[in-house]
Amino acid sequence: MDEQQFRKWLHELNNHVAVVLNNAEMMLEVEKLSPRGLERTKQIEAKALEIRQLTRLMADHLRG
Repeated sequence: MDEQQFRKWLHELNNHVAVVLNNAEMMLEVEKLSPRGLERTKQIEAKALEIRQLTRLMADHLRG
């Protein structure tokens, strides 16, 4: 696999995760959510943060 292409994919994935995370955070701040909606939005936020951390770990691994 081409390392440069993999880095590009990681960057793009991180950008998409940022959009999901920003939307979840905005929903938590602005929207009046039902208890179920609140819990689901918090789960989305938590998983987006986990994915962001994983992409950072992968990028760090590539750097050596």
